[in-house]
Amino acid sequence: MKTKHLFFFFLPACIFSMHVSAQTADNDHVPGELIVQLNGQYAAESFINNFDSSYHLKLKSELSAPLSIYLLAYDQQVISEPAMLAKVNAHHAVKAVQYNHFVENRILEPNDPNYNNGSMWSLKNTGQNNGTNDADIDAPEAWELSTGGITTAGDTVVIAVVDNGFSLSHQDLNFWKNYNEIAGNNIDDDGNGYIDDVNGWNAYNNNGSISSSQHGTHVSGIVAAKGNNNLGVVGVNWNAKVMAIQGSSGTEATVVAAYAYAFKQRQLFNQSNGDAGAFVVSTNSSFGVNNGNPTNYPIWCGMYDSLGAVGILSAGATANANYNIDVTGDMPTACPQSHLISVTNTDRNDLKNTSAGYGLTTIDLGSPGTSVNNTTPGNNYASLTGTSMATPHVAGAVGLLISYACPALLEAYKQFPDSVSLIFKDFILNNVDQINSMQGNTVTGGRLNLFNSLQAINDYCIVTADKINELAGFIITDLTLQPNPASDYLQLMYALPTAGNLSIDLLDVTGRFVKQIERNNFSEGFHSHTINVEDLEAGVYFIQLRTKNASSQIQKFIKR
Repeated sequence: MKTKHLFFFFLPACIFSMHVSAQTADNDHVPGELIVQLNGQYAAESFINNFDSSYHLKLKSELSAPLSIYLLAYDQQVISEPAMLAKVNAHHAVKAVQYNHFVENRILEPNDPNYNNGSMWSLKNTGQNNGTNDADIDAPEAWELSTGGITTAGDTVVIAVVDNGFSLSHQDLNFWKNYNEIAGNNIDDDGNGYIDDVNGWNAYNNNGSISSSQHGTHVSGIVAAKGNNNLGVVGVNWNAKVMAIQGSSGTEATVVAAYAYAFKQRQLFNQSNGDAGAFVVSTNSSFGVNNGNPTNYPIWCGMYDSLGAVGILSAGATANANYNIDVTGDMPTACPQSHLISVTNTDRNDLKNTSAGYGLTTIDLGSPGTSVNNTTPGNNYASLTGTSMATPHVAGAVGLLISYACPALLEAYKQFPDSVSLIFKDFILNNVDQINSMQGNTVTGGRLNLFNSLQAINDYCIVTADKINELAGFIITDLTLQPNPASDYLQLMYALPTAGNLSIDLLDVTGRFVKQIERNNFSEGFHSHTINVEDLEAGVYFIQLRTKNASSQIQKFIKR
């Protein structure tokens, strides 16, 4: 299995903010723009005022308020791009900074438009149209267990599709609606930070107006076209809802803002115990940047950590080119984040599509993506090819698995969303069909099998009580801070009954991240840390200790 680093809620500033790799492609980003993530206690306006006025540094857009991510513009005639990047990166308030890279949709031209009869081979392949029997994801077998849509607790499962547009009126699609918002009144009725987002969010135009496109409509159908309605096609989920988010091409800032919408909706759901937001369990990303080096995209990659922290797994389409992603790199599928599932394209004979990327350490699995028939605008249907078509099978699978989870496993997922979501990822990756074309080309060596993944949940839930106890991680005891109040140094002391991973963070009075004090695998027994708080302004702060499974304890202290 590929090992992807697991970070908690906050983006990995410890890796990226102190290192700026050379970015030499002059045409791969928007000139004169930077995406910046600030430490939570800093406002964008006050940060900008720290720089020479001749740079004309200004706030162009707030990409995510809760994550403190902003799009800034400056005068590149006054200062060069590398110099400006370095100056911003050197500021103590900056967690991460990067260029605003261009992004494009991932799709090949549609195949023969008449290739519709029997084209649902990805779900059930009996060898039709010169295919190979059972070179599919075993969907009919899976549907005997669940057709998706509603969890055992009654939650409506939502899959966020980030794409270039959606035909909201298509009669064969289930789109999520924000019923707490009133359309067209130019008011943020539900207070979620987004105005008139009844049908989702348009990150291109920063409004709730959703326009139509073939690509996003087709992807949405693969995820969740209506089932058993005597009409058109069927998706992986018959009853799940698709959250329409426009923002898959143009610039990286748009992509970050699009992801931020899905993040906010799930964060609200978690914080309100389901009374607000939406139960977003996965995102689909059928877009990217060929040969993109993740080192140059710390904020984009880091979004998968943030999404994962609230319980969202993301499925990413790799390049529509026969690249070894281990060697060439790719965005987003070379990102090392644990909550990202990277997907390549297989055909009706279980062969890798010749125009699809691969990678033994970067690409997790294959999924059907060649001549896949599904929804297009105007209540129509067509067959399209690309990794764009492979990935929504996986994003939809995540939703189906979570809808099928037994009550105890579902409750654990809600209690420990970041760690238990990775268990659902394992259900997918550990239960693929092993096929020759994926051997040596993917982490798992296999192609998605929906039925096997659901069966794995059955096996898991038989011993749910024991498994849930494991999820609780280890318990932190004898937690003390001395002295309190403190002026220069603070002594943190605690005991661990068993060895395990622990993250120790400093938070401000609002609960926002200030800095990481320690992150390591600690041995059983008593531990003590000396924390320098001399540079903190006077006020109230918190020390948070988090286990790898997200159980945490917090102690307040006062800085004099």
